[in-house]
This record gives sequence, structure tokens and C-alpha cells, in this order.
Amino acid sequence: MTQVYIPRYRLVDDLPEKPHYVYIIEVLDGGRHHTVERRYSAFHCLHRELRKSYSTPVFPPKRVRSCQTKVLERRRQSLEHYLQVMLRFGPSRDQVLAFLGISKPRPTEVSVEATSEVKSLDHQPIYKYDKDPYIDSERKSALPDVVTQGVLMALYGKTQ
Repeated sequence: MTQVYIPRYRLVDDLPEKPHYVYIIEVLDGGRHHTVERRYSAFHCLHRELRKSYSTPVFPPKRVRSCQTKVLERRRQSLEHYLQVMLRFGPSRDQVLAFLGISKPRPTEVSVEATSEVKSLDHQPIYKYDKDPYIDSERKSALPDVVTQGVLMALYGKTQ
């Protein structure tokens, strides 16, 4: 299962380009964590491609009239919702994953998880204690008896 979140955005103020915002996208895919940054214009290109073939959810407007935190936060939430919906929609999933820079494993690739075997012991345990050797039944413990009895029951299946 793939999960996608846009937890924040940041202002990029490089000299050759005009200042712009990028959205930090966090993706959890098959136990792996990916972080990518995309501009709004990249999201808009993805939206134009997807709407040619699929019915898409509402996309946030291109022009933001102000750089107020409230407006940018609303856009961030809308873009996150858009990605989540299009990722759940099966036919557009591959395009969204490609947009996020996540490639699907090729059928010829064998994952480590698929090749790992579950091994069990071929023998019985060597040692088995009927009671805990570190607890002297003659000496009174500082722990309440309920705790001691519960631990012994959990470890050995019976109490002293």
C-alpha cells in the first residue's frame, strides 16, 4: 500500500530564478520512505495529463493572489488530497508514481522479501527450566507475588 502526504512547503529563493514555493511530498511505499519536492507547475502538468484520460478531482487554482500562510496551506491540503485520490484510483496510479519518482519493480526483479525463507528449528530447545533459577522461593521478594507469579506463568506456563 502506498501512502502520500504533503506535510509542508518551502520558499525557494535562488538568484537565477524568481522566488517560488516547492511542496515537500513524503511517500511510504512498500516499507520504503521517499521524499521529493515538486513545484505547483509540475502538479499542474500532471493534472493536465491525467484529465485527458480520467475524471479527476477538483484541482487548486493556478494563480494564488497572495503568499499568505492561510492561502498556501489551503493549496497544500488540496494538492495532498488530489494526489491521494489519484493514487487510490487504479488506472492513474502508475502515472502518479512516476510523477513522484517511484518506479515499480520490474517483473524480472526478485525482491529480497520474496526469496527469504521462513526457517524453523529442526531440534528441541536444549535447556528448559521448570522454575526461574534466579528467584529463591524461600526468600521473600520485594515484588508483589502477583507480579512474580504472572511473569513465571508467562515464561514457563506455571507458577512456583
